[in-house]
Amino acid sequence: MEYMTDTTMLPDIDLGITERTGIFYGTGASEGIPNPFCDCEMCNHARKYGGRDIRKRSCFRVGRDLMIDMGPDIFSQALLYGSLRDIEHVLITHTHDDHFNFEALGLIMMATVHRHKPIHFYLTERAYDYIEELRNSPIAFGGDLRRMESQGLYYFHLLSCFETYEIGKYKVTPVRGNHRGNMPDEKSANYLIQLPDGKKLLYSLDTGLYSEETVEFLKNAGADIWVTECTFGNLSPQEEWSAHLCVETLMEQTKRLDEKNALAPGCPVYVTHINHCHTAYHEKLQSLLDQTQGEHPFTVAYDGLHIEL
Repeated sequence: MEYMTDTTMLPDIDLGITERTGIFYGTGASEGIPNPFCDCEMCNHARKYGGRDIRKRSCFRVGRDLMIDMGPDIFSQALLYGSLRDIEHVLITHTHDDHFNFEALGLIMMATVHRHKPIHFYLTERAYDYIEELRNSPIAFGGDLRRMESQGLYYFHLLSCFETYEIGKYKVTPVRGNHRGNMPDEKSANYLIQLPDGKKLLYSLDTGLYSEETVEFLKNAGADIWVTECTFGNLSPQEEWSAHLCVETLMEQTKRLDEKNALAPGCPVYVTHINHCHTAYHEKLQSLLDQTQGEHPFTVAYDGLHIEL
């Protein structure tokens, strides 16, 4: 069955992106689905049937000018779901390669007709130390990152968790996730984003169950849209997977947030960052979530899904 999108004639898909458009550029975990080296049931199912079970690495677009994460699939994602010519701000959740791949910076550098505005990248606390590592690394563009910064192609900004920042037309508050990044003592950042019309988006990946500190901070946040990971699908919780969620722990996370009014009543929940280690294909995972019978409608996201913000 043919499942790859034909890119020989690309429509001007940028025209369909508005300030109220949210786009899942990728919905997979670190290896994507199918993992090219894997012979598991999930990967073989995706190869055979394609469709919504083909997943590139996770990232999400907010309106015309904001991205959350920029991983190794960004070239093909931009071909399929919209160019990045209007992107001005990129929120990085953590420094794992599937969420922040420094090679994407090279694509910016190699544009022959440069943008009229730089791209601003935002990282929290210890994750920001990764940028200093890149500046001092001969591997990253031959040690030339500082020169490219000086040319105004992009800038890097340090954010602190639980502080609110004006970023373009958005009010952005990083909150601490329960997931370790590449740098020593690095914890992921999840983001509470107030949109221009006042609506709030809570973006929760990567993370396991939130700490009490994070849950308490989100008290009365009243998020109108929640995008959350569910990496391990229908698997049972295990200690070694505590830095991610499965359906069972996602329900626990939802309950804890509801108890603090962190989510608005009836807030839609979009599930993403899907791993290949379980057997809950797209439709099966959707069916499992439909059976939860909570007040929130759950939707399993797929690559290219547009939502209204």
